[in-house]
Amino acid sequence: MSSILSPAWREACQRNRDAIPQLAWLTDLRDSALGVLGNRGLPDSGQEDWRYTNLADYLQRGAGLAGMNPPANETRPGNDLASQMQILLSDGRAVSPTAGDPGLPAGVEVHSLREIAPGLRDRAVSLLAGEIHAGESPALAALNLALLSDGLYLRSTPVAGGKPPALHLRLAGSSEGIAQLRLLVDMEPGSRLNLIIEHHGPAGTLANSATRIRCGAGSHLDLLRIQDLPGDCLLTETTQIELETEAALSATSLDFGGQLVRQDLAIALSGPGASANIHGAFLVDGQRHVDNHTTVEHRAPDTASREIFHGLAAGHGRGVFNGRIIVRPGAARTASSLNSRNLLLGNAAEIDTKPELEIYTDDVRCSHGATTGQLDANALFYLRSRGLGPEEARQALMIAFLHATLALIEPGEVSVQVAARLQARLAALDGVATR
Repeated sequence: MSSILSPAWREACQRNRDAIPQLAWLTDLRDSALGVLGNRGLPDSGQEDWRYTNLADYLQRGAGLAGMNPPANETRPGNDLASQMQILLSDGRAVSPTAGDPGLPAGVEVHSLREIAPGLRDRAVSLLAGEIHAGESPALAALNLALLSDGLYLRSTPVAGGKPPALHLRLAGSSEGIAQLRLLVDMEPGSRLNLIIEHHGPAGTLANSATRIRCGAGSHLDLLRIQDLPGDCLLTETTQIELETEAALSATSLDFGGQLVRQDLAIALSGPGASANIHGAFLVDGQRHVDNHTTVEHRAPDTASREIFHGLAAGHGRGVFNGRIIVRPGAARTASSLNSRNLLLGNAAEIDTKPELEIYTDDVRCSHGATTGQLDANALFYLRSRGLGPEEARQALMIAFLHATLALIEPGEVSVQVAARLQARLAALDGVATR
C-alpha cells in the first residue's frame, strides 16, 4: 500500500472531523483512523491482496468527491423482496424509521449514530474500536470512519418463542459523492436475527461500505447480503464479524451487478463452540469485475466453519475469489472446509481463485479446494434431448450450479424472489458461450 495519503483525501478527512457536531463523540476514533491512513495509505495493486483489483480510477474519482456529502435522499426505493421491515441508509445518512418506530420487530433497536443515546455510545465505540485482526485496521474501513457523516447502530435482544425478528437494511449509495456507508450490529447473548443487507443506488453510484457485527454468546445470525447495483457502479465493502461462545452464523453473499466491486469479509470465531456457514455466488459479464476476499479465523477450541463460493464469468468479465482459513494456537479440534467452484461461460472470461490454509495447532480437520471448468457438454446434450432449447438448457445448468447457495436463504419467500432475480440476470448474461 502507498505510504502517503494524498492531500485531497487528507484534507477531506480533516475537514469532516469537526463538521458534524452530533458525531463529536467519535473524534478520538476519527483521529486514530486518520493516523492509520497516514501510515498505510490506501490500497494499490502493489499489495498482494490487491494485485487482481486496481482501485486507481475509483480512488481518483472518490478523491474529487470526498468533500461532498449530499443530503440523504428521503425517497424510499421500491422493494421487490419479501415484506421484512426496511431501514434505509442513504448517502451515508440514516433515514427513518429508527429508534422507537412502532414498525420495528420485537427484539430489535435501530439508532442513527447522530442521535444515539449516550448510554449506547460506549457499545458503539467498542465495536468501532475493536479490530478482528489485532493491530491491523483495514484501510478502507479507516477511510469510512474518518469520512462518515452518519451510520446505523442495530441492537438485537432475546425474544421468547416464535420466529426470529427479520430486518431488511438498504444501503443506498450516491452518484453525486462518495457515500461512506456504516453499519454496526450488536447481538446480545441468546438473541436471534434474520438480516438482509442490500446495496442499492442509481447509475454511477460510488460507495465505500463498512460493517461490524458482534454476535454474543449463544446468538444466531442469518445474514443475506445482496449486491445488484447498476452496471456502472463502484463499491468497496469491508465486513467484520466476531462470534463469541456458541454463537452461530449463516451467511449468504450474492453479487449480481456493479462495474467494480470488492468485498472483504473477515469472520473471527473467538469463543469455544462458535460456528459459521458461509455461501457466496457472483456473476460477471461484459467488462465487470467482482473480487471477494474472505478470512475465517479460528481463535478458540471446538469451532467449526464451512465455506463455499460459486462463480460464473461470461464475456470479458473477471471474478476473483481469495479465501483464507487461519487456525490460531490453542484452537484445538477445529473443523473447517473451504471450496471455490467456478464456471467459465466464454473464451475471454476469467476467474482467479486462491484458497489458503494456515494452521498453527494440532488436532484439527481442515480442507480446501478449487475447481474451474465449463458447462458440461454431456449434460447440455441430455437436456436438449429432453426438449429444452439451447438457452433453456444452459440456464437450467447454471441455476443447478448455484442451487446450494440459494437453498440456504431464509425465509423461503425471499429465496424464491432472489432466485427470480438470478434467473433474470442469467438470461441477460453477455458473451455466454454457445458450445
